[in-house]
Amino acid sequence: MRRKKGTVILDTGISTNGIIHNMNSLGVKLADIQAIVISHGHSDHTFGLPSLIERLGSQSVSLILHPDASLERKVVMPNGYELNISPPKIANLRRDNITFIEKKEPTLLSDNMILVSGEIDRTTDFEKGFPIHYTKRNDNWECDPLIKDDQSVILNVRGKGLVIITGCAHSGVINTIRYAQHLTDTQQVYAVLGGFHLTGGIFEKIIPDTIAELKKISPTYLMPGHCTGWSAIHQIANSMPEAFIPNNVGTTLVFKG
Repeated sequence: MRRKKGTVILDTGISTNGIIHNMNSLGVKLADIQAIVISHGHSDHTFGLPSLIERLGSQSVSLILHPDASLERKVVMPNGYELNISPPKIANLRRDNITFIEKKEPTLLSDNMILVSGEIDRTTDFEKGFPIHYTKRNDNWECDPLIKDDQSVILNVRGKGLVIITGCAHSGVINTIRYAQHLTDTQQVYAVLGGFHLTGGIFEKIIPDTIAELKKISPTYLMPGHCTGWSAIHQIANSMPEAFIPNNVGTTLVFKG
């Protein structure tokens, strides 16, 4: 039986050249990249995109992102301090060889092996978004707690269940998992990896509810990182020690069906 192969990049980091360095360190070849997925349009997930596109040269690649991912964004702290977290100007990145797939709906990649969730349904009563987050639309700043451009990457490992990879899970990690189950009509969850966005006073209060739901879902593996926060990571590790995997730079995970 012919084995299918595919290389897809999820997000490009906050530094201009970090993505290239990391790919070189991990032995990922530019020529193998079929698609780039942007989980959401914040600077810490997108600033490496211009240099990656530049390095790709004339190579044909698909870029998958939600229409809102190109909008200007900021966080306004309670003391009034504003933090600009806007992505690079997407219009400046357009090339004839880069196919921009800007849509809210799900997208299948790599011979239908990889599913990009698209905009995620919000169904839990405790994952209410990021209330100090703002988006600029039509030259006006609007409070945008839901960050609807947030999306995840989903694989279905034969006989094991779903592998769900998040960027920040601004939709809520439980909403993200539930939506992946809905899209694939598959309840079994093999692994959930990435940022769970449970750091800081706004989100730490929902850690118990999140862990309670994670226990119900019962993934075989959990690998929280990025914006999950130390408190949430330690509570997840203590509550679900058999599932917990520490997230370290350069870690390679191999899932076999």
